[in-house]
Amino acid sequence: MAVNTERFFPQHQVRVRVRRRDLSKYLAFDSSRYLLHVVVLLCLMSLLTLGQTGILATRGYTVADLESRQTRLLREQNQLEVRYATAQSLDRIRRRASQIGLRPIRQDQIHYLTIVDEQLAANQE
Repeated sequence: MAVNTERFFPQHQVRVRVRRRDLSKYLAFDSSRYLLHVVVLLCLMSLLTLGQTGILATRGYTVADLESRQTRLLREQNQLEVRYATAQSLDRIRRRASQIGLRPIRQDQIHYLTIVDEQLAANQE
């Protein structure tokens, strides 16, 4: 069974209604609430700073790895260019040709062929 307390405490009901209407009292910061909000704000700012520092550190390691990889690839490229230049030297080509049994051509081995295109010859006549 419900009991109507308004009959017993009418002044209390009025005070509660007035306090509910006065919203600024609920939102007013006393010193402990103000301090709590400041501490929470500082904690959020420090977490943000720590997160950014971690992200930058990770990116720094990634950049360092990429730079070392680039240096390694440039060294390899230089070594390959040296090997290519060595392989293209005329003395090396001559030595390799003689190793596999090739020799320079003699003058009596040279024969020139003249190829005549039949359609072209017929058009010119």
